[in-house]
Amino acid sequence: MGTPVRIENAVICYPHLWTPHAPPGTERTTYSAEFILDPVANKPTLDALFAAFKQAATEAGKGALLAQLKSPIRPGAQINAERMSKGKEARPELEGKYVVRGSDPTTAPVVVDQQRRPIGAEQQGNLFGGCIVNAFVDLYWSSNAQNPGVFVGLKGVQLVSNVNVTRIGGGSLDADAMFDVVGGEIPFGNTSDALPDWA
Repeated sequence: MGTPVRIENAVICYPHLWTPHAPPGTERTTYSAEFILDPVANKPTLDALFAAFKQAATEAGKGALLAQLKSPIRPGAQINAERMSKGKEARPELEGKYVVRGSDPTTAPVVVDQQRRPIGAEQQGNLFGGCIVNAFVDLYWSSNAQNPGVFVGLKGVQLVSNVNVTRIGGGSLDADAMFDVVGGEIPFGNTSDALPDWA
């Protein structure tokens, strides 16, 4: 394990927390998610992430090369510039923000709700892109010959809120996320299997 950091009150995007996913153009599947951070509201988290980046590089003997290393904490404007240079549309939700992508190729992250109760795959519609979350990550040095550098391991995600959020970047909603319980009589009888005459 590298240098652990707790991300607080970030916007999650493209969550692949229960089933590993291969990004377009690759075959390597990972559990992963992006976390969008505001430079003002999330400043303590960003400070901790940058410090962990420096520590991971220094412990690997790469401290002198820090300015030359690709940081895993990326400005949204930089990501959008790269996208547009490839003919892709910019992602407006990234403007003025920072983005951190955490992943793990083999182990699914712990996923819990506000009370630290597990959120299983059957409830995954409650946690979708655009939700506010906390996350637990660790930054570590990888000596991969093709792509050495500091990477972000994804260890856990806690749902903070899925209410009044703008859905972005993947994840399907389920009934619990979209609707409240409505009082009154159950339509068409007292069982979920009951149907009207015209059904």
